[in-house]
Formats: sequence, structure tokens, C-alpha cells
Amino acid sequence: MNSALFIRWLTSQLLLALAEPSVLVLDNAPYHTQLTEESRCPTTATSKVEIVKWLECRRIPSPPHSTRPELLLICKENRPEPWYTVDDIIRSWGHEVVRLPPAHPELNAIEQVWGCMKRHVCCSLQWFTRADLQARLQEAKLIATREVWASAVRRSRAIEEEYWSADNIHEGVDPVIIIIDSDDEDDLCVDSAMD
Repeated sequence: MNSALFIRWLTSQLLLALAEPSVLVLDNAPYHTQLTEESRCPTTATSKVEIVKWLECRRIPSPPHSTRPELLLICKENRPEPWYTVDDIIRSWGHEVVRLPPAHPELNAIEQVWGCMKRHVCCSLQWFTRADLQARLQEAKLIATREVWASAVRRSRAIEEEYWSADNIHEGVDPVIIIIDSDDEDDLCVDSAMD
């Protein structure tokens, strides 16, 4: 899979099939994370001329005789927020995008469904022929029932809840503000008058 194929499938198949506004959950596969031109930043493979041009286009000052590594450091310090081509396409069709955190496939229900399908193919493959593989793949598609999907979604949600609980994150916690008294720098005052 690559970005071009994914975008073609997205626009010619998936987005056409969604009748009402939906939320699409994307992981960090390379074909989901192609940056828009505006959010790309020069890399070590970028020529010095292109780096200078990138900085000038964004009106980012740089010393006149900077070396390439110095210019790359300036670019890194001024790196734009990542914005993905796929997200723009999905939003232009009236849908929303939720991106999963990197390295957390357990939060993505489709990974669990793929796992069931892969296990079926591995366990039932009798002959290492293309015909047998295709037959096992067709059977595996039948495994991805509504019930299997619902179970995978429930499991992903339960894991997410476990993470929230383990992080001990609570919504609605009152802020604590620490004010440093300008007269005496040694005294710290906790202002809880914000209640």
C-alpha cells in the first residue's frame, strides 16, 4: 500500500459509501501520514538552497553564512504542526478524523479483526498455492462479522478506559495556581481562591 493507492481507494470506495457524516479512525501507517506541502519541513536530504528557500518563504530569519546543519536546526525549531493530506480529503467530504497514538494498535479495532482473519488463514492453509491462499482469504472475510467487529470495538474501548484509569486523569480537576511573590522570592503562595 502507498499513499496514492490509499487515497484512490478512499475517494473512489470508502467516502462514497458513507451516507452520513462519520468519524474515520486512522493509525500511523505511512500511507495515512503523508504530510501536506505546507507542513513539510526540510530534512538532511534537502539541499542547502532548498533549505534557505523554505526559510525565506516562511520569513524565518537565518544568519547569512549559516552552515547546512545550522539551517536545519533553525528549520527544526520552526517546524510546522503536521497536517496530513488524507485528513484534508476526509474533512472536505464532511467527515472527521481521529488519529490513534503511535505504537498503540490495541486501540484500533481493525487490528484485532485483522488478527482473527490472519489466524484463520495461518491455521487453515493446507497447500502453499495461490488458489488455496485465495480460498482461505475468502473464508477469512466471512469471519469479520458484525459481532466480531462489535467485540473488537468493545475491547478497544475497554483498553482505552484502562489507560485513562492508569494515567489517573480526571476531567474537571480545579486548577492550582502558584504565585511567586515579587517582594520575597522564597515564599510561594498557592492560590486556591479560583474555586
